[in-house]
Amino acid sequence: MRKMSLAEAKAHLSALVDDAQHHKKRTLILRHGKPAAAIVPVDVAVRSRPRLSHVDIEQLFAGLGSTAMQESAMEDLLSMRR
Repeated sequence: MRKMSLAEAKAHLSALVDDAQHHKKRTLILRHGKPAAAIVPVDVAVRSRPRLSHVDIEQLFAGLGSTAMQESAMEDLLSMRR
């Protein structure tokens, strides 16, 4: 991964985006010499996470103890999937 100052990245933004999109190159943007951001191909930034089935989730929470606690945790997790 190449490193570049923020000022340099601003001056070459179009080329950096082109490199990420077409050549899968990654660029680390430095602000005051410290990592601040990155330009990466979109497939890196938006990786799909494996989806758990309802049965998988039930098995994960089976050891929580009380039924009320299991139901609350299940509802919280399922609400995040939507």
